[in-house]
Amino acid sequence: MSARVTALPPMKSWSNSNSQRASRPELCRQAMKDLLFNPNGRIAKRRFWQGVVLVTVVAVIKRGMEIKLPGAMDNGLGIIALLLTVGLVYANICIFAKRFHDAGTSGWWIIAVWFAKFFTFIIMFALFGGLFLGSEGTALLEAVMEGWATADEAQLTQASRRLVDLLFPLIILSYVVNGVLAALVVGSLPSDPAANIHGPPPGDGPETFN
Repeated sequence: MSARVTALPPMKSWSNSNSQRASRPELCRQAMKDLLFNPNGRIAKRRFWQGVVLVTVVAVIKRGMEIKLPGAMDNGLGIIALLLTVGLVYANICIFAKRFHDAGTSGWWIIAVWFAKFFTFIIMFALFGGLFLGSEGTALLEAVMEGWATADEAQLTQASRRLVDLLFPLIILSYVVNGVLAALVVGSLPSDPAANIHGPPPGDGPETFN
């Protein structure tokens, strides 16, 4: 009576499978690094929105900590916040530049996005600032001006921090509104269906991941 022997899969296939599982996190990290810190190439609209949401959430959290923890910002956290700000600005440039590249235009249009965000901030504070300040805000503005005129640093600092605290909801709202509006406008740009000077259409290269 002959025994049936079941052949085991070649060791090479097991090794390849383990290698693929092990390299998956590394591929994701590399893709995220490329999304946030590489200004070259093109990205699809889905990847663009992923980057915008991530950068906006981190920016809102950072700004909230700066407002609510002013004492901590005077110490080591202030340096970390500064470095994080630089990183967020650069990531914002990279994300928007690649979306402009995908639309077949120059990434320098990010400058127009910044100007639009600046004017949006001004309009929002002009329209809604009074709703958040109220009578206390008016008194605080007078205290700020008085502290500035008399060089009273303690009064100026205290009144300024209280003003920012009153405007905290509007500041956070303006960050979100600015991010959404910019993403809607730039994200709606039609993609160049063919390869252009910035690379092949998104999905044909290694920058896309799921």
